[in-house]
Amino acid sequence: MSFWRGPSRGEQRPGPLFRRGRAGQRHAAFAAASLEPPRPFGPALDNIDIKSLLIEEDSPKIENVTYVASYNWLDGAHPVILVPGSPPAWTPPSEDTQLTPDSQDVFRDINAARYAAYPMEPAIRSILALEPDFDLQAVDVMGCGSTMGNLLRLVSSQGRPFRFDVDLIGETVFFVRHESSPAELIKDLRGYGHTFPEMYTTWNSDVGQSCSHQRIVQYEFGGLRFLIRSETDGYVKEPTSSRSSSTTKSLSSTSDMLGTMSMGNVGPSTGQKLLLKIQGDKIPQDRIFDIKTRSEHVVFDLNEIIPRLWINQTPRFLLAYHSYGLFRNPSVKDVRQDVLAWQDSNSTTLGRFHALIKRILDVVRDSVNQQIEVSWDGQGPLLITEQIGEGRRVLPPDLYCHWENI
Repeated sequence: MSFWRGPSRGEQRPGPLFRRGRAGQRHAAFAAASLEPPRPFGPALDNIDIKSLLIEEDSPKIENVTYVASYNWLDGAHPVILVPGSPPAWTPPSEDTQLTPDSQDVFRDINAARYAAYPMEPAIRSILALEPDFDLQAVDVMGCGSTMGNLLRLVSSQGRPFRFDVDLIGETVFFVRHESSPAELIKDLRGYGHTFPEMYTTWNSDVGQSCSHQRIVQYEFGGLRFLIRSETDGYVKEPTSSRSSSTTKSLSSTSDMLGTMSMGNVGPSTGQKLLLKIQGDKIPQDRIFDIKTRSEHVVFDLNEIIPRLWINQTPRFLLAYHSYGLFRNPSVKDVRQDVLAWQDSNSTTLGRFHALIKRILDVVRDSVNQQIEVSWDGQGPLLITEQIGEGRRVLPPDLYCHWENI
């Protein structure tokens, strides 16, 4: 079974999990960076034979899922996020029309491209803006769909080479995506992964000019508490307004208090500060969905996408078939039961996934600098090494105070 996320919400391309959709489109102010030469590996701390992992949890399951926070990236020359923002709404046209194929390049990692200094910082800022009393130090792991997906693919025998950083703040372990360059582009895309959502979804007026909606959910898995950041393609509106008066009052109060916050950390790619604006609506987790487009001549196996939906806890999915760009009455489906069935039938794989995460946590907590790197070259064991040179911290120092034992 493969669950690779393609370079766009369109047709699969050779190679795995690229960022997709309008979220990754390049703004003119963000020039494509040349690829950096691969970093040398530091001294080895551990190597892990996946098949020989000691499985402690026979059938771990995701439990106690809650939406925590969200933010939108604004499309522009400056790094600005709207909190809580909102994803684009599902607004299909009254008549299906033939679309033109994708033609724009996209960023491989939208968070790094927009704010290379600390790509995980906007997620933490959005949590603190919406939930000031959130207990960050009770979190065991914070990661994203990419880093978690790399590990799950590996234990599923569907892996491809990867490399990411691991950092420890307090007792919280961060898995941090790290590409060859923050502004690395994916070029020569094919299909309709961009033009389809542009026609069939619409950003709400209060989050206009957005280019990506990022969500942070919390859940427990095998006794570990996770925060997972992922990008969301859209949401389905409720028959009536999804924004209650209490939510409106709460956000209005927060907005009056915070206004526009300027964070004092300068990103090396843009040389500009991260700005946070309180704007948008909290969209319930049960209304969001992801999109895939496919030619009607290519049968799509739902099992290709379910592991990603499981990691991100995305409850709905839109599979849109087309004939040369003409989509016929696409609709969003509830796939929660499919995801639960996949979880039940993959208990051994998930037990190994849990054991691998626990092993990485043990290594980083026992390491001298508590900053390591996890990599796999496509064959053999998983390698855990020290970071060499100046360590790459996941967050700026002013946020460390939220972990009391720092």
